[in-house]
Amino acid sequence: MSLNDANKTSASGHILLVDDEPAYQRLGASFLRQLGYRVSVAGDVDEALQAFENDRPQVVLLDLAMPPSMDPEAGLSLIPRFASAVVVVLSGHGDRDIALRAVELGVWDFLVKPIDPEMLRVVVMRAMHKARLDAEVRELRSAKSEQQPDEMGLIGQTPAMLQLRAMVRRVGATSVNLIVLGPTGTGKELVARALHQCSPRRDGPFGIIHCGALSAELLESELFGHLKGSFTGAHRDQVGLVETAHGGTLFLDEVGEMPALMQVKLLRFLQEGTFMPVGGRQEKKADVRVVAATHRDLEAMVREGSFREDLYYRLKGMVLRTPALSERGADVPLLAARFLHGVMPNARFSADALQWLQTREWPGNVRQLKAVVESAGALILPESHTVDADLLRFASGESTELPEAPAAEKSTMQGSMDAAIQELETRMIREAMAQSGGNQSEAARVLGISRVGLIKKLTRLGLK
Repeated sequence: MSLNDANKTSASGHILLVDDEPAYQRLGASFLRQLGYRVSVAGDVDEALQAFENDRPQVVLLDLAMPPSMDPEAGLSLIPRFASAVVVVLSGHGDRDIALRAVELGVWDFLVKPIDPEMLRVVVMRAMHKARLDAEVRELRSAKSEQQPDEMGLIGQTPAMLQLRAMVRRVGATSVNLIVLGPTGTGKELVARALHQCSPRRDGPFGIIHCGALSAELLESELFGHLKGSFTGAHRDQVGLVETAHGGTLFLDEVGEMPALMQVKLLRFLQEGTFMPVGGRQEKKADVRVVAATHRDLEAMVREGSFREDLYYRLKGMVLRTPALSERGADVPLLAARFLHGVMPNARFSADALQWLQTREWPGNVRQLKAVVESAGALILPESHTVDADLLRFASGESTELPEAPAAEKSTMQGSMDAAIQELETRMIREAMAQSGGNQSEAARVLGISRVGLIKKLTRLGLK
């Protein structure tokens, strides 16, 4: 390829060129430097990973055939490790399946050698432009997060949720592994995602696997990957979640269900940071933060011998607990309103619907509440924007008869959802104050809010 014939242009940015051919390294690097880019080069997997870690380039030009095997799989395995950069493959292999797999793994463009210099110039220019846009988006999101801290998907204003969000922000910035404990349906995956977004790894990948849904053999393959021919049905090499999540966070859902054999292999990875793909003979390294979750009592499982004690303490850098919905009843109207808005933005609850939501038990916690509200919202007729208690009863399975839509002239709910919520708040606060004999601290405890929060509500509702 004659690189010197290409048009020169002014450019800037940092590129990592990964190719095992010294001549191509020299020509490619010289060509890109003439265009104004800063260029690092690497000739094998280890050099590429080291250069990427040291310099964090915006664009990676990657040849898939890496020594010593010269198998395209070596280059493919690197793609997830370069997730924070824009990756362009420069390959002598024009195989369609390889190209498709590269794209699935996150490659932005795929060029087959020999490469036209003008084409390379344009592709690199566009890749660098995308890298800058991605960086700007990350900066804007970071600035927005600092100026207007959001709920991170953890909705609620009760003390339990305020404390949980504060803990997520605090421990999310650390690098320790965590266990998230709590009943089924309380949002343990949301907590794991929030921890990832609050961590220095936020720009890295987030991998998730349900440990109880797979056999030990399949779980090992999903976590650590496998080589072609290592078992029946292994028609090609497969990168595992541990490697894919390098530089990011790996969420192990229901870790208490993990088979005993896999507990041993997970422990080894957590101790040494190395793993062996199924059928492989060469160890690999990966840097991931592990967040594990379960609804089971791991300490009791350790005592009875069904969960390894050494694995438990490797996972238990810190422990967070997600509260049951029964512990945060005052959050139910807020959660329900968010879920309904997601189905029908203009819909609202009637007063009797809000009362039904507040008084009903939710053994399935937030997951059950979300399913009922979204089902009810999907059943609202086009001419109506109100969810009443009868519709919620039907959606929850309490009633088997779908209620008829009320005639417009019989509608008793003309106010907004805000008015209905205000009415419910007023009644609940009055009942709590009466129950506590006017003691604000006791009334706040009954309502599941802070005393300061109660005083603010009393002032806003004109009840002082």
